[in-house]
Amino acid sequence: SISANVRVGQAVDAVGQVGRPKTITGFQSHDTPVLLAHSERAEMATEKYISLTNVLEGFVILKKNPDYDEEEEESK
Repeated sequence: SISANVRVGQAVDAVGQVGRPKTITGFQSHDTPVLLAHSERAEMATEKYISLTNVLEGFVILKKNPDYDEEEEESK
């Protein structure tokens, strides 16, 4: 079991928007595991782990990001 940071907030409909639009609004950061309400969505808070699915619903399998630099993240 991995404890990862996720942002949980209200889902935003981003269909048809160009670039990388926001998918949640009014988010709070939590450590996993988290339970989502019907209208909520989650996204990874850091790039330390990579989700093997593009939608964070139900059970999500994570793997370590080989390109993640913890020292670089702390300096931000």
